[in-house]
Amino acid sequence: MEKLTALLAKIGLGRMSASEYRANLNGLNMFFGAVLGFVFAGTENLSDLQFGQVLLVLAGSVIAILFISSSRNRIVYSALALAYSAFLPEIIDLLLNGNNLVPGKIRPTLLTWALMTILVEFWARDKTPNTQG
Repeated sequence: MEKLTALLAKIGLGRMSASEYRANLNGLNMFFGAVLGFVFAGTENLSDLQFGQVLLVLAGSVIAILFISSSRNRIVYSALALAYSAFLPEIIDLLLNGNNLVPGKIRPTLLTWALMTILVEFWARDKTPNTQG
């Protein structure tokens, strides 16, 4: 493991600085926020009430993903975000008594966002604060 750590450090993939950590999370959140807008094209067939309910359920998944990096309970939120993301289409169909109400691309979008956030959150970070940013 020490050899792998040394190799990663040599190629610039060692411990993240505080500013690299913030940049990773900000980039992921902006990117996947935009992707969610693109993925949800096609929900215009839902009634206003159904669309509001879908947004409410989706917001829970997004909040769980954001809590991975914001809560001291990051392991619990990691598991919750993965479960929520994996089953979001089925949860929505169950709640709204429908079938395939949200686009199929929502699952891989949320799962990728959650997994990337988990990777960033659990990657080794510098112990000392970075004074450059």
